Amino acid sequence: MIYTAVDGKKTFSVEKQFLKNTWNPTQKTGRKICVIPSDFCLVRIEQAFSRKISHIKNFYALDVEQKYGKVNWDLSVYQDKVFLGVYRDYPSKDCINVELEVFALTRVLQVMGCEDAYLLDMGRRKTTIVSIKGGLLHAYRVLMKGGDFLTQIIAETRNLDFQRAEELKKEKGLDLEEAKRGIQEILSSLGFNLTDKQVLLSGGGSKIKGIEELFSKTLKNHYCDPALNTAFGASLKFFVKNPYPDFVEREISKEQLKTASLLAGSSVLLFLGSYILTGMLWSWDGLRSLEREEFKKTFPGTPIVSLYDQVRSKVSAEEPYELTKKLSELPQKLKPDIKVYSIEFSNGILTISGEGKEEVVNQINPQKIKKTPTGSVEFELEIK
Repeated sequence: MIYTAVDGKKTFSVEKQFLKNTWNPTQKTGRKICVIPSDFCLVRIEQAFSRKISHIKNFYALDVEQKYGKVNWDLSVYQDKVFLGVYRDYPSKDCINVELEVFALTRVLQVMGCEDAYLLDMGRRKTTIVSIKGGLLHAYRVLMKGGDFLTQIIAETRNLDFQRAEELKKEKGLDLEEAKRGIQEILSSLGFNLTDKQVLLSGGGSKIKGIEELFSKTLKNHYCDPALNTAFGASLKFFVKNPYPDFVEREISKEQLKTASLLAGSSVLLFLGSYILTGMLWSWDGLRSLEREEFKKTFPGTPIVSLYDQVRSKVSAEEPYELTKKLSELPQKLKPDIKVYSIEFSNGILTISGEGKEEVVNQINPQKIKKTPTGSVEFELEIK
């Protein structure tokens, strides 16, 4: 499996070796993941007020709409923290998924095994810094000043056109007093004290001559060029996961429900058929005798009832498996235009959570119902 992250005009691909459970960079192109720039997205890290994910999602659904309007968002809960990711519409043609730049940069530090560190990513038009503590995203900042800001300062100070100032910046870097002053202004505006901190320099700005001398502990990412760090981190989204929102659609369609029901029933038939076929090919007496001996060793004092006898008794009594029966009822109980978000089976009860129009949801007689800010209703339906 190959994934290719697309960060503007920059790309990075990683291939997973499933047999070895490892990944390696590759020049091949695979399934694309689009990076959402840090100035097009927002990440919030907050204390979780509940252990029930449905309560948290209901709260943030209203909170996000009130504060940001119609945007794309997702959240995750890890330990006692809520990680909320929000982004505006961004071109993502031919991409199977998106990754927020903040999470991609955090993953770079994770891959490097960092616990407490910073990543400073300076591009042409903006600078992004992420901070991790205990291996988790702690904070981040985005400043709309980058390499072009330094070039402009040089051009104005020396009365040069932009192109000549850019060439001078590449040639002399922070040997130019005005360039050094510009970098210090950017660092001061970001609001982090990086003295004696581990810092990974990223982006095109990491190549500015003399910039490493501003930090006492700089890190190196040996997997890729510093300018490709964001794309590198995003390409590993499905290989090296971190506990942040992934923006993966989890709605369950009616077709998937039917497939799940058929697969559950087929699994039972295949198991029973293989068991019977084994008995036809080999001596039943030997197998049954060995089975009894092993059962008695494992469960001393328990009446010996073979797995085959248990399965056969259910089939002969025409008693279907409980979960299979309940799954087979779903396509008849659910109505068109109903979205299903989760299915849980516990203590003999199948619980379906989803959303739909109020008039449609009322027809299925759910046990719980709640209106949402969008005008639809969320529901919980129990099949006992």
